[in-house]
Amino acid sequence: MLVNSNNFAPDLKRKCNVVVNTYIMVKKYILLFLILSFNLCIHAQEELRVNWGISVVSEGQWNASNGKAGWMNMLQGDFGVELWKGSLFDISTLSTYGVGNPVCDDRQGLSNIDADNRAFRLFHAGLSQMFLNNRLFVFMGLKAADEDYFNTDMTGLFTGSSYGGNPICTEVHGISVYPEAALAFHVAYEQGGWTLRESLYNGAPSDRLDEQFRFRPGRDGVFNIGSVMYSEEKEEGFLPSTYTFGYAFSSKQVGGKEQFGLWGGVEQPLCRLGEVGLNLIAQGGVPVVNDAACKGYWAGALLAENVTEWGAQVGLSVNRCYWVDGRETDVELTLACPLGAGFSVQPAFHVIRTDGETNCVGLLRLYYEIGD
Repeated sequence: MLVNSNNFAPDLKRKCNVVVNTYIMVKKYILLFLILSFNLCIHAQEELRVNWGISVVSEGQWNASNGKAGWMNMLQGDFGVELWKGSLFDISTLSTYGVGNPVCDDRQGLSNIDADNRAFRLFHAGLSQMFLNNRLFVFMGLKAADEDYFNTDMTGLFTGSSYGGNPICTEVHGISVYPEAALAFHVAYEQGGWTLRESLYNGAPSDRLDEQFRFRPGRDGVFNIGSVMYSEEKEEGFLPSTYTFGYAFSSKQVGGKEQFGLWGGVEQPLCRLGEVGLNLIAQGGVPVVNDAACKGYWAGALLAENVTEWGAQVGLSVNRCYWVDGRETDVELTLACPLGAGFSVQPAFHVIRTDGETNCVGLLRLYYEIGD
């Protein structure tokens, strides 16, 4: 039987494209390595500023409503080096492993470290530069949006995932947040307590190396997010007040329309009771496009800081999210206790009401951090 050689043309062309793309990627990495090595050699006789850190989180989960139990672990490594004055090349890697997760079918995510099992993820990698007496910050590289827009000193206490990524941004637009990242160009300008931030991301975040380093607006779309924030530290040793208003835009087509949403938050110290500070958190978001899957989100919380002489914090939070096909309320009570020498422990208790079903889940989280 005769074989038509033309049938092999598409496969051969595809294999050639893979080889060419791999060759181009390798050349880029080699060029980056040579540039970094050259700068390190130039500054070899100067004081080389290097920072590093390792953090480990281990969390036990138990659902009292259905008896399910789970165990989640996260290992993060950070490394940064100043190549020249005002610059920083930094990378962050992640490793996650869990058993028995998830313990309930909640929609917002009761644990902000839950992720698929993977031994290695590149979570952050890029080059930044400071300008204008350190008022202007410019970054290019691989990045997640939560580190710039959503993680704050107050919201970082809670274990619920909605504080690490406003659902209007994560669910309507698919923005890159833990454990995924995307190529990004990020700019921030600070002046007199005001901070302006603007970021442009590839529209398809990923946690796979072969998918992260690409910018394809035609196929993946783009994601644009920005915010205006005012922050004021009213008393030394206590958390500052912050007021944030932001927007999110995605070129991905949903129902034939581009997606646009508004989000914001307030973090306000209320009063002092001796050494204890009481703070209020309020945040929310709304989509502008009517056919968005997530219809709205709001959250409110009270946080008490310096509860003990070691700086323990206690928080009570309510998160409410609305979708086209349902809604969910998550009430969280948590306590974060530093133990010293880089160790801390944090128990948390969630009562989650999802589309008429209630789950009561307890978490016990252990932290360990080292670094300079």
